[in-house]
Amino acid sequence: MASAPTSALPADLLSELEGAGYFPQIAAASLERSVRGAAVIAHLVRPETTFDGPEVRRHLTVLALTATHLVISHLDDDPADVLNPSQVVAAVERVRLERVHTTGLSQVFDADASGARARESEVTLALTWGGSRRLDLERAWCEDPECQVDHGFSGTLSPGDLALRVSALADGEAAVRAALDFHDALLDAVDARA
Repeated sequence: MASAPTSALPADLLSELEGAGYFPQIAAASLERSVRGAAVIAHLVRPETTFDGPEVRRHLTVLALTATHLVISHLDDDPADVLNPSQVVAAVERVRLERVHTTGLSQVFDADASGARARESEVTLALTWGGSRRLDLERAWCEDPECQVDHGFSGTLSPGDLALRVSALADGEAAVRAALDFHDALLDAVDARA
């Protein structure tokens, strides 16, 4: 049984975990363990629900920023079985700010014809710290259609640590603003550590 949320996390973070509605006590306990008593200076809570045929899968991503670390927490439904009819998996990564070497921000704007009333309708935050890489492979080939030689594989290796998409249409304008605010706080914290 998960412990109740502790007061070491900010009240607005606890409120957002409650509002996300996905095991808020587990999310809070998991974050509390990784934050280790440090003050959370910014956070972002992103619930996501996907549908896979008749199955509904819930996912929660929480980013918490301290003066020295970025804490990334993921909560997922674990496929149920007879022995475990309901399980939640919490995975947390704690990254020193010095290791955050790339941040990316992709913005989509709704604009009138003049562009004078543009506003972000969607943002994607991308962060890399060398925690994981994505490898895309395909069979290598040559131009000769008669060639029978195995040319091996070719591919690309790219960072794949975290990308979060927030849409005003799906999540509301306040969620887009929260993502932008977190991005700005993260940039300030990373720049301060440089």
